[in-house]
Amino acid sequence: MKEKQKRKKVGFVTLYGRANSGKSTILNKILGIKIQAVSEKPQTTRENIRGIYNDDDSQIIFCDTPGLFKPHGRLGSILLRESAVAKNDCEVLVYVVDASLPVNKTFSEDVKSIGCPIIIAFNKIDLITTPEHIKKLEECKSLCPQATIVEMSAIRNFNIDLLISKIKEHLTEGELVYPDDMISDHSATFIYAEIIREKCMRNLEKEVPHSIHIEIIKVDETEKEIDIYADIYVEKESEKGIVIGKQGKMIRKICTYSENAIHGFTGKTVRINLLVKVEKNWRDNEIFLRKHGYGVDI
Repeated sequence: MKEKQKRKKVGFVTLYGRANSGKSTILNKILGIKIQAVSEKPQTTRENIRGIYNDDDSQIIFCDTPGLFKPHGRLGSILLRESAVAKNDCEVLVYVVDASLPVNKTFSEDVKSIGCPIIIAFNKIDLITTPEHIKKLEECKSLCPQATIVEMSAIRNFNIDLLISKIKEHLTEGELVYPDDMISDHSATFIYAEIIREKCMRNLEKEVPHSIHIEIIKVDETEKEIDIYADIYVEKESEKGIVIGKQGKMIRKICTYSENAIHGFTGKTVRINLLVKVEKNWRDNEIFLRKHGYGVDI
C-alpha cells in the first residue's frame, strides 16, 4: 500500500522593499545556495525570482522582486510593475527594511492596501548602534503597526530561522506546488546568467552594471565539466571597453570569478567564454526587451 504523503504548510511569500535592502541576500541565505544576483549596488534584481524552500513541514515559494527605485526607461517601468503584481499575489508579504538607512516614511503606503499578513524584516542591524536600532524600530512599528517585525542580519545569518518560523505561522496545510527537491522555477542557464551578472555588478564601475544584460548562447555539459558560452550586452562602446578592460584583464576576471562560483554551485569544472556586444539603449528598446524575456505590456 502506498504511503500517504505528509501534508505540509504551503504558501507564496513575496520579498518586497527598496532597492539594495537585502531581499536577494535573504533569499539566498534561506535556500542555502545563490540563485539570485547580489551586490552592494542597487537595482540588482531584474525579475521576480521564485526560490523554493522545503523542510519537513513546509514548502515556501519565495518571490524576490526588483527593488523599488526611480525607473530608467522601459526596463525600469517593467521592474516596478513586476514588483506591484507580486506584492498583491501572495499569502505573506515580507517587507525588507535596510536598518542602516533612514526609515522610509512612506513605506506604509506601499503596503497599506495589502490583504495578507505583513512581516517587516528589519535587516542589516549589524550596521547600526543600539540607540539607532531602538529609534528606527519604533518608527517602523508606528508606520506599520499591523506588521510582525523580525530583527535580523541576513549577511550574518542572524534570525533567518526566526523569519522562516514567523512566515510559517501564517501558512496553512496543502498540496505541494513543486517537487520537494526543487529550489527554483528558473532553469540552470538562468542561474548561470545571474551568477555572471553578479560578477559584473561587483567588479565594474558604478554606472556600467545597470546597462548589462547576460544572454547564455550555449551550454555544453558532461558529467564532470561545463562549457558556457555567453554574450554580455552593454549600451555604449565606451562601456564595452570598460567590461573588456585593459589588455582583457577585466573580462578575464569576470570569467574566473564566474567559473569559481558556478563550480561551487554544480561541483563541476567550468569554462566560460564571454563576448561583449553593444546594443544601444537596450533598456528602452521594446523589441530587445521582448526578445530577452522581459515584460511586454508597457
